Order: sequence, then structure tokens, then C-alpha cells
Amino acid sequence: MKKKNRKEGILFFSALFLLLFLAAIKALPQPAPKEEPKPQVSLGEVMVKFKEFESKPSPLKILELHVEILNQSRDATAPAGSVKVVATPLGMRISSNGTTSEFPSDPQEMILDRPIPPRSGQVVIFGFPFPREDPDSATFEIQINPPEGEKRTVTWESDKN
Repeated sequence: MKKKNRKEGILFFSALFLLLFLAAIKALPQPAPKEEPKPQVSLGEVMVKFKEFESKPSPLKILELHVEILNQSRDATAPAGSVKVVATPLGMRISSNGTTSEFPSDPQEMILDRPIPPRSGQVVIFGFPFPREDPDSATFEIQINPPEGEKRTVTWESDKN
């Protein structure tokens, strides 16, 4: 009977040791999961175009800002809704009265609703209506992901100068 108890004891302690060993392996620190790389979003080219549409009683004049947003990352996609672009009119110069005044429009913002894959870009277009008097120049500030994001000042000058 002693041999049977000894075999049962050895079996019991072996099973207990195995369970403790498996629990210890699970409790050991696991390697930290790799952090997803952050996309490197920046401003690309900014083009300013003047457009005039015939309408009655007077033509409609719009200044368009074409802002290129680039994802320069090798691997990371900029998710939809993660990039905000703000275009702020700073001022305009009118030669007819020789003054510099505020642009008669408020800042415009847009949140990109599509992801930007690595090493690619998207173009965002803002439209600002012109006043009745044709300005000689207009200055805008473009910024991505304010307040920390990249910022650029762009000036449009009329062809009549």
C-alpha cells in the first residue's frame, strides 16, 4: 500500500508542478506590442486660382485655394478624420483706395473624410468670395491639425499689376 501512495503522491506533485510551471510562463512579462507608426502628414503645394463666373446682376468672383496634403510615411496610413486643414484669410490690398483691409470672409476648415495611404496625398479646395472691388493681393494662412501642425502663409497677387 505504501508503493501505491508513493506513486499517487509523485503523480499529484508532478501535476501540481506542471500547473505551476504553466502559470509561471503565462505570468512572465510578454514582449511589448509594436506601436503603430504615426503618419507623417505635411503640407504640399498650395495653389491659388482666381475664378469669375458670369451671373446677373454682377459676376461672381471666387478665389480658390488648392492645398495638397501629403502623407510622407513609408508604412502608416493617415486614418479618415485624423487630418484637419484650416484656411484663414489674413488680409487684402486694394489699389483703388491704397489700403490694406481684412478679407471679408471667415476662416474655413475641413476634416479629411478619407484615409491617406503611405507616400500619397490629397488635394483640398477652399473657395473665398471676392468683394465688389477687385483686390490687388490677398494673403492666407494654411495650417494642418491646429494648433501644433505645420503652418504656411500664401499670397495671391492679381494679374493686373
